[in-house]
Formats: sequence, C-alpha cells, structure tokens
Amino acid sequence: MPDTPNLIFLCIDAKSLPEIFSTGEIDRIYLNFSDPWPKDRHAKRRLTSGTFLSCYDAVLKPQGHIEFKTDNLGLFNFSMEEIPSCGWKIDAYTTNLHKDTTMNMGNIMTEYEEKFSTLGNPIYKLIASR
Repeated sequence: MPDTPNLIFLCIDAKSLPEIFSTGEIDRIYLNFSDPWPKDRHAKRRLTSGTFLSCYDAVLKPQGHIEFKTDNLGLFNFSMEEIPSCGWKIDAYTTNLHKDTTMNMGNIMTEYEEKFSTLGNPIYKLIASR
C-alpha cells in the first residue's frame, strides 16, 4: 500500500463520525461492500441513506468525496437515487468496475471484492460529492 500518513481505518458506527472528526477534516470516505439491508423498512440503515450522508457532510471538506463499492445491485440502485435526492452529486459511476478502465484505475481490491468478482458478480462503484 502506498505511504498514506493520514489514512485511518475505523470500526465504528458511522453516525459517530461527527463526534470523532471536526467539521471539514476528512478528504474522502470509502464505503466498501457495506451491508445492503435489503428490506425496505431497513433503508435508513444503509450507509448511503440520507441519515448517513448528513454525517459525512458534517466531516467532509467542501471538495470531499465518498467512494462507494458494492456487488449488490439493489443497494447500488438505491444509492444512485438517494444520493442526488439528498443534494449530493454523482460525479462518476460504473456498473462493472473491473471492465471500466477509467473507474478501475488505482482500484485497491478488497477481500469481498475479490470473492464476489471470482463468483462472476459485477462490482458497482460510484463517486459522490456535495
């Protein structure tokens, strides 16, 4: 992995981000293969729901980004609708990351990504900003 002195991995509830980081402290948030919470009644638990977007908004720099990857089409479609409805922009997206040379450039494959790709599942990715 490249030298990244300001990279932090956290295993916390994302709602706690504003308690840990100052306003505008974060450049980028990576959401990799989060739980899709497939039932409609659980939509507010999805990490791309408005509830969580407001938490990210509190800590991201004005030009900050969210990078989101999943193998779950339902979660991806939800995110493609939810993010703009909350006032965010989808800057780029792909429905097959490993066949999209631009979006795959610099991709660091996670364990889940490798597992799902091996099974033949396409990997969906989007980049969003305010």
